[in-house]
Amino acid sequence: MKPSKILNSMYVKWTLAFVALLLIAQAMTAAFSFRNIILETSDILADKLVYKATFVISLHQSGHEITEATLAQMGDIDMQLTFLSENTNHYYTDMVSFDMMQRAQRGEIVISHRNEPFHRVPHGFFALDGRLMLISPILPQNELTIFVSGIAHAMALNMILSSVFVSAALIFIISRIRKVTAATREVARGNFNVELFTRNDDEIGELMRNFNTMTRELRQSEYLKKDFVSTVSHEFKTPITAIEGFARLLRNENLTPQQYNEYTEIIIKETARLGGLSTNLLRLSLLDHSGFMPETAPFYLDEQIRGTILLLERAWEEKNISFDIEMEEILYNGNEELLSQVWINILGNAIKFSPHGGSIGVKMADTSGFVTVEITDNGPGIAPQHHDKIFTRFYKASKPGADGNGLGLPIAKRIVELSGGEIGFVSQLGNTTFFVKLPK
Repeated sequence: MKPSKILNSMYVKWTLAFVALLLIAQAMTAAFSFRNIILETSDILADKLVYKATFVISLHQSGHEITEATLAQMGDIDMQLTFLSENTNHYYTDMVSFDMMQRAQRGEIVISHRNEPFHRVPHGFFALDGRLMLISPILPQNELTIFVSGIAHAMALNMILSSVFVSAALIFIISRIRKVTAATREVARGNFNVELFTRNDDEIGELMRNFNTMTRELRQSEYLKKDFVSTVSHEFKTPITAIEGFARLLRNENLTPQQYNEYTEIIIKETARLGGLSTNLLRLSLLDHSGFMPETAPFYLDEQIRGTILLLERAWEEKNISFDIEMEEILYNGNEELLSQVWINILGNAIKFSPHGGSIGVKMADTSGFVTVEITDNGPGIAPQHHDKIFTRFYKASKPGADGNGLGLPIAKRIVELSGGEIGFVSQLGNTTFFVKLPK
């Protein structure tokens, strides 16, 4: 793997980020801890110095002579006592300010600190018969430094172990992300049969499950797309083939007028069928890409349905069909042109499947904030095996080659959905009712 790619790896980035944050946290913790340890140790030592100095002063006040030999005898493994003079090491005299000397001469025990690496060492000053004395702690083998060093080593070991454990956890997390990445590459190549297995309920587990849902929907869409293309190709091929075949027949000069009229009528019919198919495909495409009902305006829904019935008058008069109409006067706000297509498709199917001399019932009422329209015919009904496919594009419950292209009801369904309503049907032998519910 190239160095640039390694540095761009999420594993490397997360590991470096964790180590950096851990170092910062450890440094802040160490600084706080060391400061507290040093301050507490310094305060304890200062208290010991004050106690020892008080003892020496009380001895002096009780009449005991305090000499260098006496001080040597009073010293112990924790501290030592020394008379300060001009010849005393400047390591001590540099710590005594003029103000501190005056305070000591007045009888105070003055504590001064010298800051050293990992140290804050206290020293005490007090006066005996006008002579300045120093009492200072003895730190054998730099015990504070050793203590601090031990803490530092423990924190370093803690950081190393933490880094190892976090790196192992990151490897597990990144491996799962890499599985998703590899799967997405397969999907990008057109392979929608990829599935990711997971038992985890965390965020990555949810991502994997959503990925599986996506691939299933893509597979379904791919199947529908192939079926759609195949069906469209067939629907276009049939009228084109008929037009081509009968156009060739028209080139025969020996045709009778009756044959000529028959062939031209078929060509006109198939051309109209092809035009209707193109119009419906375009309308369905526009509806699919629209997320809302465009250009709504108030209009009387009952008048629109009556106008649609008159528009289809020639079709129902030829079959001597009667209408039973029960409609309230309802002012509805919607897209008049698109909803007109709904009634044309449903009423057109009702007329097409009604027997000669049959009847069609049309009812409309305002119920609970919805406008409900019911259109009933006494045709043969829709067989149960067709019920779940009746709104599928290009699906025709009647025999192949019958009038229509299987797009009327899908278009009506999409328009009703864009209107925020619902469409459905109930059918049995000799009776079919389509209902449309529109929110008012």
